[in-house]
Amino acid sequence: MSISPRTIKRCHLAAAIIWFILAIPSVIWWKNSVLWVIIISIYANIVGHLSGYSAARADQAAESENK
Repeated sequence: MSISPRTIKRCHLAAAIIWFILAIPSVIWWKNSVLWVIIISIYANIVGHLSGYSAARADQAAESENK
């Protein structure tokens, strides 16, 4: 399955907007919520791994073009 860079860019922008909106209740109401910290941690792990996967795909594509 191939995802276009435009789709990835839109998904990142949408996620950034959602997390920005969620920052307000996080600071006001959820600051002592363990569940919220778990959700943020899981999200950070997923995004980190997807970023690494995306970088590896770019490296693979560049390497195949050089051959």
